[in-house]
Amino acid sequence: MHAQFVDVPADSSVLHFPGDHSSIERFAARLKACKESPDSSVTIWHIGGSHVQAGWFSSRMRHNFDSLGHYPCGGRGYIFPYPLAKTNYDHSYNVSYTGEWIGSLSSRPNRKMPVKPYYGITGIAAYTADSTASFSLKMPGGFSGIHILGQASEDAEAPCVIAGTDTLRCTADPMLNGFVASFPAEVDSIIFEPRLKEGQYFMVTGILPEYTPGGVHYISTGVNGARTTTWTERCPEFVRELSRVHPDLAILGLGINDSACPAKDFDPERFKSHYRKLLGLILEQSPDCCFVFITNNDSWRWSRRHMVHNDNGKAVRQAMFDLAQEYNGAVWDLFSLMGGNCSAEAWRDAGLMKNDRLHFTKEGYQLLGDLLYTALMRECEG
Repeated sequence: MHAQFVDVPADSSVLHFPGDHSSIERFAARLKACKESPDSSVTIWHIGGSHVQAGWFSSRMRHNFDSLGHYPCGGRGYIFPYPLAKTNYDHSYNVSYTGEWIGSLSSRPNRKMPVKPYYGITGIAAYTADSTASFSLKMPGGFSGIHILGQASEDAEAPCVIAGTDTLRCTADPMLNGFVASFPAEVDSIIFEPRLKEGQYFMVTGILPEYTPGGVHYISTGVNGARTTTWTERCPEFVRELSRVHPDLAILGLGINDSACPAKDFDPERFKSHYRKLLGLILEQSPDCCFVFITNNDSWRWSRRHMVHNDNGKAVRQAMFDLAQEYNGAVWDLFSLMGGNCSAEAWRDAGLMKNDRLHFTKEGYQLLGDLLYTALMRECEG
């Protein structure tokens, strides 16, 4: 309904391939096998900044695969209990907590954090030294075990997880930095209790529920303010946790924060160099991964306490086309789809962007999810 007001033609949402189509063809074959065989699975990983942390974009994509494409829904993969860090998320799963927690984003570290976090793939951490601290997690589907990622005081006992009528003492995770618990039967909710004594602490950096194999696993990890260097330079557990993802498709929505500067200060070659480091780490884990680059939306940026237009949209767009050619990836050209330079105001007036002309509204993010899904399906099913 909104598209007519911002003039997004139905056939304009496509993937562009400056190189060849080999990587998307591999992904399309995996996706087809996933639909034909319930035991097959495909993993999509969506990484970005605030557009991804908000959750509405990725949730819409997840919904479309399940409802429109009738692909079996797989597990969520890595998530974070965002209310502990006092930051936003889309509430597609529910978290509540007790006690005092201090949050920190890898993109904007909290100087009040008493212990340095070992950030991982979620890029967020929450710390507590409160003996009454706990949190509960309720997911839309059942899971058979859980990894609680993070760190604890050396003298602290292993934390506990309450799953149904069972209270389970976690054990040290042999694969990831943190703790793990397996359940006698699937549950859709748990309560996590660090059970700290005076002088002890616990730090949560992520949660990984365990699911049965099969289906489309759509994982989203976004951090407000994240740049291309956030995971490669500030998240020491990133590579180890990425090893559990093995993405068949990586949707890359990073660039808006890298380019939030005057045009004279944005260096496309440095931007591409930072991106190559991230892409290299992904390919080490998943050599056949297909990359889809999302160009920056037209936007405004903060400058000395007021907003000015971000003039780097075209430069970021060209850099992503260069990277897509180099890695035989695809580009979803959101910048052009919106209408190019200075189109953000029209999207705001249509109720699809917020007044900052940087972030989208819930309806705007959902429209992006519909448009990107359409572009992907044109390549994979068309």
